[in-house]
Amino acid sequence: MQIAHQNWPAVEQYLNSRSVLLIPIGSTEQHGPNGLIGTDHLVAESLARSVGEEMGILVAPTLAYGMSHHHLAFPGSASLSPETLIRVIRDVVTSFARNGFSRFFFINGHGGNVSSIQAAFSDILLDHPSLRLQLASWWLMPEVTDQEKIFFGTENGHHATCGEVAVTWHLYPEDETPIAPGVAPDPETEWPVGPERYRTLFPDGRMGSNPSLSSGEKGKVLFEIARKALVDRIRKFLSRDGADVRKGAGE
Repeated sequence: MQIAHQNWPAVEQYLNSRSVLLIPIGSTEQHGPNGLIGTDHLVAESLARSVGEEMGILVAPTLAYGMSHHHLAFPGSASLSPETLIRVIRDVVTSFARNGFSRFFFINGHGGNVSSIQAAFSDILLDHPSLRLQLASWWLMPEVTDQEKIFFGTENGHHATCGEVAVTWHLYPEDETPIAPGVAPDPETEWPVGPERYRTLFPDGRMGSNPSLSSGEKGKVLFEIARKALVDRIRKFLSRDGADVRKGAGE
């Protein structure tokens, strides 16, 4: 159900009965010495594709760059300014709205995107009040955080977490890189911080995490929990005004 693998007549036919679009969004940034640089957009994309297939919903191409200024002291990281990210989100949504889409559900994989996404939503709704927009950050859903506490206790951390490393190992087992046991530094500091200050505080990129506790098996459990939680949220999103509920979708 990826738009990138459709032709325009197929999308037009879809729009005859549905107006909802899933948009995965993440970042391209360091995730510690053994985490994938694409973690945030790869997980968001995989969740969106899985949910889209189950619910019969089209999935837009992933927005793979986010607001990641504080990670720029680590090679391989790239960032959009908040202003640019807001404009990208606005342009993408309004382009698809012109096609006939009117319900947009963003599946987010990066905390640094949240404020820009919310600002973009407010901006869009000024000119397009009939559109409906919702954001879900998969790792913040209580269903996921509760399971992470069971798996990792207090060592999940805040960046390059055990949970997100585990999910990428489930999705890309060929990219699994072991790491020695140990909790990364997590000093108290005032935020925001610049990239050089971030690397000084968090030398290997992790924030308080111990991904030696991660495993592909744990990642599979977390991915499935996140997928089910997203399906539930999307169903509620679509049912609030009776719009776009296709009989049997997601059941």
